Amino acid sequence: MDSCVNCGQCQDPCSMDLPLARLIFVLNREIADIFKNEPGMDVNAPIPLKSVTDEELAVAGVEIQF
Repeated sequence: MDSCVNCGQCQDPCSMDLPLARLIFVLNREIADIFKNEPGMDVNAPIPLKSVTDEELAVAGVEIQF
């Protein structure tokens, strides 16, 4: 989800005719607001849902399991 550029290739083969491109677009908009990320703009940027910052690890009451 966090690296989708909304090309529509996931929606074309969907046998249920689900509006996957629209769903992913909405989810990416939410992710962009939270993580300040725009998929496809910087290939060297960390992937938001696959990387954890030191600041995030220091949040009290949150346990991160690897």
